[in-house]
Amino acid sequence: MRGVWLVFKKEVLELTKDRKTLFVTLLLPIVLYPMLFGFIGKMVKREEQQARSSQTRIALIDPSGAIEQLIKSKPLDFEMVPPPEDDAKQAIKDERLEMLVTVEPSAAQDIVEHKTIAIDVLYNRVEKSGRIGMQRLEEAIQEMDKTIIQDRLKKLGASAQLASPTEIQSRQVGGQEMMLAKQLGTMLPYMLMLMLFAGSMQLGIYVTAGERERGTLITLLATGLPRHEIVWGKLCYIFFMGIVNSAINVAAMAFSMGSMVGQISETAAEAAAVNGVGMAPPLAGLAAVADPAVIVLTLLLMIPLGLTFSNLIIFVGIQAKNSQEAGTWMMPIFLPIIFLAIFSMMPGIEKMPFLSYVPILNVSLAIRKLFVQQASAFEYLIAFWMTVGLAALLTLLSTKFLNRESALFKNT
Repeated sequence: MRGVWLVFKKEVLELTKDRKTLFVTLLLPIVLYPMLFGFIGKMVKREEQQARSSQTRIALIDPSGAIEQLIKSKPLDFEMVPPPEDDAKQAIKDERLEMLVTVEPSAAQDIVEHKTIAIDVLYNRVEKSGRIGMQRLEEAIQEMDKTIIQDRLKKLGASAQLASPTEIQSRQVGGQEMMLAKQLGTMLPYMLMLMLFAGSMQLGIYVTAGERERGTLITLLATGLPRHEIVWGKLCYIFFMGIVNSAINVAAMAFSMGSMVGQISETAAEAAAVNGVGMAPPLAGLAAVADPAVIVLTLLLMIPLGLTFSNLIIFVGIQAKNSQEAGTWMMPIFLPIIFLAIFSMMPGIEKMPFLSYVPILNVSLAIRKLFVQQASAFEYLIAFWMTVGLAALLTLLSTKFLNRESALFKNT
């Protein structure tokens, strides 16, 4: 198998000479993702801070004064402005105010008579300021409701617990780490599938159809190396670079997204601390998710999947006359992989047993179940051995095809 190593080494050395490709493949993700997600995190954090530090401009129509004093008692949260003379919806869209609150005229008397009052709220749910304003209003109304109920019970001589006959004490089976595991298990297969194929595609075209264009394929065959070793050497190179590229991309993206979530969560944590509510760090459960066994089993699945993708790429690259034709042929293969990657994120698909027998998709499902601790050894082995078999079959086809003279001497 010395020929396999020589071909693999040759391709790696050629890559190291191409600084532009090396930078785009290996270094750009490390630079790009932190800059991109860091900028997004700062912008979102800035918007969050501005929305929470600003008063909610509220136009109040309350003829009986049922909640007017409540709103005025919270000057840090609300700023009362006159009702708009034109269309209220347009005024909210133009950000002249955040909400229009209309209270029925008989509200004050209805409260005295122990009746339910109606409060109509018009706000823009799309905007952060509108959502925060609605949250503030709901909290203020809840405080008022609690005071009203306690006064009513006190006048009746009844216990304050009369208003709350039942108290639910919930205990969670999975905490924050399980929620993080579910999200990670949903996103990770999607990212791995796309990046594994995309990271291998251009390099695969370069060492197959590109080598035919450069005329170096015939030179390589003239060395006397067995053709199957040439195929396997290129296959190992494409697979290796695909794994490295996807690992760098996923690691850079995970780190950048974690930093972004941390930035966004700082404002929410500060607000929770003001309200006396504890809030765990956004990635506090990451250590519980990163189970070594889960990571090892995931990597074991990625090996045959990477080999399958590498074989598809090398098989197409060998048949193509030139790099342009190889790139054109790659799209009909890449589009189904994109579809399968997106489909693997759909909710509820892990409950469909027949999907365990669908190639490539079963790998995503197995990884997804590994992270949420619902893995089945039977389904995992099916995914593993089906992918191994598919990779072996494609390797055999690629090797046989390269042994044909028609695969080597194509009209460019």
